[in-house]
Amino acid sequence: MTMSTLMRCICRQDLLNTALGHAARAVSSRAVGEMLKGLLLECKGDTLTVTGNDLEMGIVAVVPAEVKAEGAVVLDARMICEMVRRAPGQDVEITVNERYMTNIQCGASVFDVTALPAENYPVLPEVSGLRSLTIPQAALKRLLGMTLFSVSDAETKHIHTGVLFDTEPEKLTLVALDGHRLALSHVPQEGGGEAFSAVLPAVSLRELERMLESDEEAQVTLHIGARHVLIDLTGLTLITRVMEGEFFKYKTGIPKTGTFAATLEIKPLIQALERVGLLITEKLKNPVRLAFSDSKLTVSCQTALGRAQDDIDCECPDELEIGFNHRYLLDALRHMEGERFRFETSGAISPCLMLPESDEDTLFMVLPVRLSANP
Repeated sequence: MTMSTLMRCICRQDLLNTALGHAARAVSSRAVGEMLKGLLLECKGDTLTVTGNDLEMGIVAVVPAEVKAEGAVVLDARMICEMVRRAPGQDVEITVNERYMTNIQCGASVFDVTALPAENYPVLPEVSGLRSLTIPQAALKRLLGMTLFSVSDAETKHIHTGVLFDTEPEKLTLVALDGHRLALSHVPQEGGGEAFSAVLPAVSLRELERMLESDEEAQVTLHIGARHVLIDLTGLTLITRVMEGEFFKYKTGIPKTGTFAATLEIKPLIQALERVGLLITEKLKNPVRLAFSDSKLTVSCQTALGRAQDDIDCECPDELEIGFNHRYLLDALRHMEGERFRFETSGAISPCLMLPESDEDTLFMVLPVRLSANP
């Protein structure tokens, strides 16, 4: 007895491999149940659509395909990704019969596996109450790179595990913080538009950062609704939730300027902090001490392992001694562009601003650590 065909399509191996790789990033390794461990494959018209969904985030990738029979099934994500990735670089043909037996063929490679019905796959949420924002992919990729490292990983302040998108008629600002440091960067907006803000989960934005292109011509559109956001790239869509809660009021919480200011070169300070930080371990998290005086910065640290000191040149008219978690300083410095930055604060226990000279659209703020009386 001949089985009827439930779904059949042919598409390029490289394009399918890329689509599966993107969609699979929305499949959680901790997923419970076979459905959430799978990817939805849907053939329709002249395309194959691949969807991953972990109920927190969904990624949809569309590739051109020669569709012989329209239909949809769910295949185990790990299995289908490995099969296509390891296949020879030729066209991949996927055929599913009425009993959900799936034949995957690429050149001399043939697999026969079992699929699941598409009807039971979780439906992606619809995005309602849309407010849209379109910017170059390269610009958003840069903004995410400048801010995501400062996101909190503590659930005690859940809203700060996300990044604030603050849209004004003339600019888009991204802000991230974790209670010890803050990163802010913005990009000009053309054409005005409505002012609004939304906090998006960092876990979804890290996936988006991987998906974004550095091509200045490529665009990305964010459709932000009351509860979800749909992020539209060419042939690729990410859907995630809008986080609830009150985000840090950064416009009033960031000092405008400091009474103490110094100008330093970025690379020498990174190297000094890395050398001094050799004495700092997970168990010995002593702060580094920054002592400014006479156009010189002395970076030092003392732990049970010993003491380290390093001197670098700087431009500073006044003296100041201040302490920091060296990792927070290094994170900010490693994300700076250019060669020099301005260090501003109002005292040894006041927030410190780190302002790259070549990038007026970005700032970092780090809170100091109270130092003991004796170094």
